[in-house]
Amino acid sequence: MSHLTKIVVFLVIVLVSESAMGAPECAPILRTLDPCLPYLVQNPGREDSPSKACCDGLTTLSGLQNVKDECECIKATVLLTPLDLPRFAALPSVCGTTLKIPTISGDMDCSKIKM
Repeated sequence: MSHLTKIVVFLVIVLVSESAMGAPECAPILRTLDPCLPYLVQNPGREDSPSKACCDGLTTLSGLQNVKDECECIKATVLLTPLDLPRFAALPSVCGTTLKIPTISGDMDCSKIKM
């Protein structure tokens, strides 16, 4: 099983357990970000630039209405997976879009988002 597959399997397990506990519905958000993993993972074989599918997914996220849930899901992903945080933080700019969440990091504060 590849490292990337292990990450995806782990995220699925986390999402199922979060859904059972009343956490935000992260599965659609993470599926949207899935094409970005080859660019964001910390390994020598990663892509040099995000794919069109990755940037299209990010553009979709920029239009979501429940920004706090989006923020919480992305924060959980950042905390639980070995992603390149500077690349993740720069991803909106690289893709030519913006997100309505704080700068992506392990300590991003989703509680400060105004609905």
